[in-house]
Amino acid sequence: MRGCELIRIKQNTEADGTLFVMEHGREVPFPIERIFFVSRVRAGASRGDHATRETRLILFPVSGSCDVVTDNGKERETWHMDDPARGLMIEPMVWRSMRNFTPDCVMMAVCDRPFTPGQETIDDYETYRRTLEAGEE
Repeated sequence: MRGCELIRIKQNTEADGTLFVMEHGREVPFPIERIFFVSRVRAGASRGDHATRETRLILFPVSGSCDVVTDNGKERETWHMDDPARGLMIEPMVWRSMRNFTPDCVMMAVCDRPFTPGQETIDDYETYRRTLEAGEE
């Protein structure tokens, strides 16, 4: 789907555990300016449910799993995220919703910019669609 891409990060498994590594310029194509985690999502709840105007991010399931539904205004796709070595890169102006969280799910987001409250996200789907149609992206 245009605006989304699965990426793989390095994974090194040894007798004493597994190490996951990501670096700017290698697996992560942008400088990392912000990292946040989503966890303890109650059963049946949804997270995200917005588009960002400028922020690129990659979602990694650190533990457990969830589904990420993405929508670029023309296509909609569901990505089942359950492998910490596989992240979903989401470009600006792609609507995303995270659903079907397992109780142990921890999703990490790696972003290319700090958060700007009130300006960065479009939280209403109809407003998002109108913004896309107007070419204001």
